[in-house]
Amino acid sequence: MNDEYVFPQMNRESYKPIYIQVSELIIDYAKKNKLGPGDLLPSENLLISKLEVSRNTVRLAVERLAKMGFLKKVRGQGTFLTRKRRPSLDLDATQGFEGSLKSLGLTVENKIVEKRLLDNDPPWTAGLVPVNSDRLMLIRRLKTSLGRILALEDRILPEHVLARYSDDELKEENICPYLLERYPDTELARFKYYFSTYHTSKTVSDLLETKEGASFLQRAGEYYNSNDECFMVGRHIFIAADIKVCYEIEKKDDFWALS
Repeated sequence: MNDEYVFPQMNRESYKPIYIQVSELIIDYAKKNKLGPGDLLPSENLLISKLEVSRNTVRLAVERLAKMGFLKKVRGQGTFLTRKRRPSLDLDATQGFEGSLKSLGLTVENKIVEKRLLDNDPPWTAGLVPVNSDRLMLIRRLKTSLGRILALEDRILPEHVLARYSDDELKEENICPYLLERYPDTELARFKYYFSTYHTSKTVSDLLETKEGASFLQRAGEYYNSNDECFMVGRHIFIAADIKVCYEIEKKDDFWALS
């Protein structure tokens, strides 16, 4: 244990659940102390004492990181790091689009441009698994940073799920994962992305302030909970002159997996 590490206070007014804040702190601890696979992480009792949180909160945080493959618990010995953290930016479900840019020092602002009940499935959902609900709502947000348009975001969720959040929350916060992870039925267990070229319609081109028919990158996604129910589909249309998509495949035991 590094005695010089300063444990921050939990922000109990934040939109992030406390257990997610604890899990992020554990990751930060590993990064700051340059830990590698097999190194010991802070104990449950130490985190409870330093952070003034409940045992259940710490266990939820540890369980979350264990599912991510970041650590493992060994009975009677402690909690250990299982893989090295990369110094480069990880665009993963723990951060989302806004969180990833925040890591680079950029703040993303959201403007809600549409929020309505759906009568029919939008064309861009063709080929995606249907959301597990009869009454669906679309929320569309325009994402900007430093006055520059970055992307257009569409998400389709059950009506009762969107009703859990105020318009201020939906405007200011990262919908996935932070808002959704407050509830077990929308806690992300796995997701699937589809990348394709998107030729903008007049409505979208007007929002993105570009000419109709311009080509951008569309990332459509399906989002599943621990019961393997698809609770949301969504897409981002990214504004960029040049885009690179990188995958890393790692062999785990006797099979290959996307890292």
